[in-house]
Amino acid sequence: MSTSSPPWPKFCRHCGVGLPPGQPRFCIECGGDVAPRDAPAPPAPPPARREPARAARTQRQKGKPAPTVRLGNAGVEQSVIGGTVQLPTSGATPPGLWVLDEPPGPDAVLAIYAPLRAVVGGWSGLVGKGWQADGSQDQPDGRAIFRFSAAIEWFPAPGCGAGLRLRARIGADSRGKEGRERRGFRYLAHHDAPMRLLEAAWVGPDGAPRDDIPLPQIQIMAPPRVPRVSDYDEQVATMPAAEAERWAAGSQAPGVYHLNGVTTPTQAQTPVGRGIVLTPVGLFERRLRGILPQGVIDFGAGDRFRVQLMRPYTCDMAAWVRQLRKIRAEARELGMAMEAEPAAEWWLDRNGYDGVILTKAQARYGAAQAAIAFRRSQIVRVSHE
Repeated sequence: MSTSSPPWPKFCRHCGVGLPPGQPRFCIECGGDVAPRDAPAPPAPPPARREPARAARTQRQKGKPAPTVRLGNAGVEQSVIGGTVQLPTSGATPPGLWVLDEPPGPDAVLAIYAPLRAVVGGWSGLVGKGWQADGSQDQPDGRAIFRFSAAIEWFPAPGCGAGLRLRARIGADSRGKEGRERRGFRYLAHHDAPMRLLEAAWVGPDGAPRDDIPLPQIQIMAPPRVPRVSDYDEQVATMPAAEAERWAAGSQAPGVYHLNGVTTPTQAQTPVGRGIVLTPVGLFERRLRGILPQGVIDFGAGDRFRVQLMRPYTCDMAAWVRQLRKIRAEARELGMAMEAEPAAEWWLDRNGYDGVILTKAQARYGAAQAAIAFRRSQIVRVSHE
């Protein structure tokens, strides 16, 4: 029986770049894993210290589409999608978090965020949403390569880093049929070539170039993508009424709820990002259900649910609109020019909220209150007895 080690690839199976000699496990260009499928696994790293709830949530999360790291500006692992760093590193410093008086040196690793919106399986970029079109090039196969670029600025914490700012331009490619125009692109990690750094330069507080200062290493990051509803392989459990009531004990959303506007607990876009919206069953209906036999009065289609929100963010609809403006400003202070819903998801996750309760919600949901769950495991269907 042969005991020879598996042959190591010479090229990255994700981006096609040549690999260095030896037995590298990650591509130096895109960070993708390149070890053979039957290669011995490397020694397991020590377990990360996480809260039990977050550990359980991570275990059930669907497969990640890109190399990920954990940075100091979000509670979730974030995707590395290109740059000059040989390997993903959690030691990278996002904008707004450099707290030293001197600027980053050539050994420092800085994280800059591409202006992207999360879509199923990846991210998308759009001209006018942080990107500009840089022309196209026809290919022999009848397709064209469309090029896009985005200007990004890295900056230290206020009063730090000698007031310097790093201005960078990154590029992305997309393929399409010859003769057609594209105003945007879809980026799939481990499928499309990693985004590249086109140029970078330090500028002083007055905006003047500082060519005398060496450049740091740079990671290009996708904005934090918080896993919610459809990112988990979960189903809604069904329980008898008494058991469901015990299961929801301690929830900040007590009582019985029904789904808002749908018949199954499906993901919806809400003012706080992706979630499942439920509104309370009225008091009159609850009393009649307890008195009359089932089927005597038609209360309308749809099941009844209990909701388990232990640490929800609670406010009225008008207050949330004001809060969202502050959230987006906070994200921009960390170099993430995110749209409203992704910014809301990032902020709620960063602050440890497991759901949202919106009051004075009649105009939006036709009820005085709406509970928004972030996972199907947070609700149970109450069985008819």
